[in-house]
Amino acid sequence: MSTGPADATGRPQGRRIAVLAGRGEYPLRVASAAAAQGASVYVAVLTGAGDPADYAAYDAREYRLGQLGRFLDEIKRREIDEIVMVGALPRPSFGALAPELSTLKYLPHFARAFQGGDDHLLRGVVAFFEGQGLRVLGPAELAPDIVAPVGTLGRHKPSAVAREAIATGFNLLAALSPFDIGQAAIIADHRVVAVEAAEGTDAMVERVAGLVQSGRLKPGKGDGVLIKMPKLGQDLRVDMPAIGPDTVARVAAAGLAGIAVKAGSVLIGDRQRLATLADASGLFIEGVA
Repeated sequence: MSTGPADATGRPQGRRIAVLAGRGEYPLRVASAAAAQGASVYVAVLTGAGDPADYAAYDAREYRLGQLGRFLDEIKRREIDEIVMVGALPRPSFGALAPELSTLKYLPHFARAFQGGDDHLLRGVVAFFEGQGLRVLGPAELAPDIVAPVGTLGRHKPSAVAREAIATGFNLLAALSPFDIGQAAIIADHRVVAVEAAEGTDAMVERVAGLVQSGRLKPGKGDGVLIKMPKLGQDLRVDMPAIGPDTVARVAAAGLAGIAVKAGSVLIGDRQRLATLADASGLFIEGVA
């Protein structure tokens, strides 16, 4: 880590942190939190995931995945020794990396990392950056306020039926963890009606909305819950699940009663904003210990 005199919290001053930014609001929130703690922040925006102009308050540049070597050269030049990866990014194709000359020497490592599911790939990414002498941070380390707390956000609380569904959902996702297939499920009408796979949480919720609209699924009042949690043993530094305003809107459109997430392990962003949206939609959002 960066050395230097310690501040009042015992943390070394003069931290230099790179934010590898995917899509969504979280990269900017994490960059802002790091800067507020006195760190020098460099933002690497992945092509197609955002615009460097979105990070006008920071030194930000855009990189393709095939420009990994160029990115590493830059952070070494800046003497950066900590990195946080945050934001959504579709799983890339190894064949589509189009590596520059400076990246070619790293391809054998990533060829091995691509030979498995998402969890295997992300562990390979962490191991790669740690092998370059970088400390890999989790977004929650820098911005703990964007992570789901224990308890209910907003006015609405889950019914007894919903709490039964929540317990079922958490047990289901824990059992599915070894298969590395998803981080979310929907329980309604005392049964499993959807499990997240490669399509992602939003598409899964929309699929259930179609079942409701067609009359094939009829959740009762206070029933129907989206459950989201990380897989057991998942490295939350690089793959912390997330919900946001769009999730709330989709859950409401699907006619479900609410959302339950594992507290401390799911990104939710602005807690007050999410609570307000849930209240307006008549939904509950529950952080489960």
